[in-house]
Amino acid sequence: MTSKEIFPTDVREVLDYIEHGDVLKGSYHSITHGGAMNGTASETQDPYTNLEEALQFYQDEDVEPPYHFLLDITADALGDIPPASGDQERSLDRAFILYEEEQDFYGMMKKKLEGQSPELGLKPDQLNHLADIVSSDLLQIARARLLCKEPHPYFEAMLNVYKNQGLPVGWIGSEFASEGHFVIYSHP
Repeated sequence: MTSKEIFPTDVREVLDYIEHGDVLKGSYHSITHGGAMNGTASETQDPYTNLEEALQFYQDEDVEPPYHFLLDITADALGDIPPASGDQERSLDRAFILYEEEQDFYGMMKKKLEGQSPELGLKPDQLNHLADIVSSDLLQIARARLLCKEPHPYFEAMLNVYKNQGLPVGWIGSEFASEGHFVIYSHP
């Protein structure tokens, strides 16, 4: 078994959050209202409060500008994460992959969300989808923290949304991760 203690503190913070942090336990609240990027205005729409509608919006690849498909924006941000370089960084990257394979982050998130299913109005397929979304996002945040020399604004804003009990479901602004902000679901 790989010990998470070998990872930098900021990476362990995200791994601990996956295991022990609250997700969608209350209404979304944030000073930056979704993590505006590069000084753009804060979010112009109220957060989604219907989870079914929010998940439909999340899956809609044909959204019209100024909205953009969140997975495309996340892919753009992932392109900023450099490959591991140097023996120590490559070793940590391999250890992170092993750690991820040894843990069941999806299962942890599913179990956490199952307890909230009635309150959130989740159907079984929605529960599975939501657990996949949240666990994948948080692991990408941890990976960005592992490999980026400086905090990545997009992934740090995404973590801020989660820690403030929101769910990123879309993007408004530019088609690039550096210009815009999240469309958010908030538990009413």
